[in-house]
Amino acid sequence: MLVLNALYSLDIFAFGTFAVSYYRNCYRKGYRMDFWHAQLVIFCVVPYMLMLPFASNPLNALVVGRDFNGVVAATSVVFPMAMLGYFSLLLGGSLWRLQLGVGIRRTVARALDVVPRGSMLLMSSRELMIFLSAICFAAQLLLLGIYFSAEGFGFNLRSYTFTNPGIRPIAQIIALSSTIIAAHCLARYLERKERSILASACLLLLGLLFFGQRGNIIYAGLNGALCYVIQRRDTISLFRILVGGTFAVTLILYLGSVRDGEYSPLAFLASLAFLVFFGNNLCDLRDFAWIYSRWDHQLWMGKTYVAGLMTFLPRSVSEFRGEWTFGVATGRTVGLDTELHPGLKPGQFGEAFFNFGVPGIILFGLLMGILIWRADYGIKEAFRSRQPSLMRAFAYTSLISLAACLNTSAALPGLYALFGLFFLAWLYLRARVLVIPRRALVAELS
Repeated sequence: MLVLNALYSLDIFAFGTFAVSYYRNCYRKGYRMDFWHAQLVIFCVVPYMLMLPFASNPLNALVVGRDFNGVVAATSVVFPMAMLGYFSLLLGGSLWRLQLGVGIRRTVARALDVVPRGSMLLMSSRELMIFLSAICFAAQLLLLGIYFSAEGFGFNLRSYTFTNPGIRPIAQIIALSSTIIAAHCLARYLERKERSILASACLLLLGLLFFGQRGNIIYAGLNGALCYVIQRRDTISLFRILVGGTFAVTLILYLGSVRDGEYSPLAFLASLAFLVFFGNNLCDLRDFAWIYSRWDHQLWMGKTYVAGLMTFLPRSVSEFRGEWTFGVATGRTVGLDTELHPGLKPGQFGEAFFNFGVPGIILFGLLMGILIWRADYGIKEAFRSRQPSLMRAFAYTSLISLAACLNTSAALPGLYALFGLFFLAWLYLRARVLVIPRRALVAELS
């Protein structure tokens, strides 16, 4: 009981620091939500702070089985680690505001701004975005044709790729590229209101419904929606944001049921509470504790990150990747069938801990804080400039791709896809310079 009280006290203290920061640095400054606090909610508040009371509920035994008692005991260890990551993230954001007078912040900002500049390049031409959207949609149709011919109509291409690992890297490239293009299309539409761009985004999102990867659909719309909310400042109420967020979460959970073959909305609503609190959606804290309870306490020393760098190689080609992909490593640790199960997700600091211990949590938390704070600062500067631009604000959200790679090596393919698309955009625009008069090209891009 004493340990449990200590955990709840830490939880209340951590949530209190978030609430004070939100009120002082966001709400009182005219924002109903900003990028910094939105990421804190996504990374720390919801999966760790709000889920702590449910981590020891016996209903978790339906998922973890005989390991339930070990998971409950391990929660008292992993929750303080997660909060250490949270406070390290806060410290990283504070470091960005620290001025030493030696130009470090300016140098780091210039290096990081390569990402938003690439994002702006990708959104600079309507023809480019339609061209890339058409390529991605055609690739989706080809892959879905293979899936439907083998398995019949369904919404779980991901499951099919587990039983056919040879096509998994191809499916991953298509899904990630489609997600990135769709997100940039939506951001351009919010500023330019071009119907052809909106149609391109909708087609890509429609194709992604069948891939069974809800995270891609969330990513495609989330950052653009956040930029829109930040642009509106206090003209949009916090209540509307909460209602919109609740609706979006419910829709995503329903898509999970559709992926599993359960199409009935009534059956879904009947199980909604269980899906939220005890399912595999907001299970970061439970999964962190589950892995820790079965872990042999031998640090993985970066092996899962190296395997992540080799992500587009099929596991049959690389024995190392087949053994140390993070999903395989976590599944093997708790005794799951790694041929059928994608593995566990211990949240934003779990992989850093299992690879590098407590120093890994602190270091990765600091770096994440720097990246997220830089994105938040760039977004607000884009709206405070003489010519406010939602597209320029959205471009800074691409920095979250770097932060995501610190959270989990599973995000490394997204970084490859992002920079690959940046290169294709640069190549396309350079080629157009050679065939279109410069004056006409400038007029188009403007």
